[in-house]
Amino acid sequence: MLKNLGPFLKSKTFFKHLALAILVVILFFTGAVYYLSSYTRHGEYITLPNLSKTTLAATEKQLKSLDLKYIVIDSVYVEDSPPGLVFNQNPYAGAHVKKGRNIYLYVTSVLPPQVEMPKLVDQSFRQAKNLLDNAGLKIGKVTYKLDPAPGVVLKQTFKGKPIEAGTKIQKGSVIDLDVAKGVTDDTL
Repeated sequence: MLKNLGPFLKSKTFFKHLALAILVVILFFTGAVYYLSSYTRHGEYITLPNLSKTTLAATEKQLKSLDLKYIVIDSVYVEDSPPGLVFNQNPYAGAHVKKGRNIYLYVTSVLPPQVEMPKLVDQSFRQAKNLLDNAGLKIGKVTYKLDPAPGVVLKQTFKGKPIEAGTKIQKGSVIDLDVAKGVTDDTL
């Protein structure tokens, strides 16, 4: 069998088949490169605008005009920030993207998260202040009342009504406190 291989490798048939195989490989790779370039729209891109500090409605309109899609990945409560604003994006502003690409957005939440009202009654005013800060709540009006235990919280209220510990309340809410100032006016 090896005796026949030498003359075959020198024959016109072998060279015809070899040339045909090389031609098929070249045509295949050329076609693949052309198809992929066309399919991926090579060299065509859109420069992504900065979407930070725009409302979700304005962002949607802007991305739709650029033939881009968006997905809200996360919403985070940001105090003192209007709800529904874009504060981060992926890919970043100025990135080159193709038409139809998904842009991932991070927005400020529309509703503040709910937190549990801590038990402030019978706590020192300083401890109550720390508990409110840790819960994301704010101290409102502080009223001092005569009581034999100076500096202790006597009552916790929200919008003028007593609020029990464990009640769900919006983060950032203002809590009013009645605090003991001792049995005489000159204590505290």
